[in-house]
Amino acid sequence: MEMRRSVRIPDRSEITADTPLSLGVAARLAFPDESMSGLALRNAATRGDLGHAKLGGCVYTTLADIERMVSACWVKAEPRRSGRQGAPAEAAKDEEAGAALAGALRICEEMRQRFSKKKS
Repeated sequence: MEMRRSVRIPDRSEITADTPLSLGVAARLAFPDESMSGLALRNAATRGDLGHAKLGGCVYTTLADIERMVSACWVKAEPRRSGRQGAPAEAAKDEEAGAALAGALRICEEMRQRFSKKKS
């Protein structure tokens, strides 16, 4: 059974934003709560979401590349609106539908009157 050697995690004071780091080390430094793993960063690099370098079969990234990836993925919160969502667009649609319904009812009434006159 092969023992995996432990990787030393450098202190933040030892690295800069552009220091090349293995994906596992970068994940542990950028996400100290361990919410992101080296494998997740590898997948992001494969998708093209994360800047990286491949050297000797290993994949490296920087904290700056991770920061750019996170910034690009950030979802802005939209302010909540009071009342119905999309009310102006829906109101215009409601007006059009109301006008169409009124026109259809007018035509039905005209046809009903014509047919009732022919029967008499």
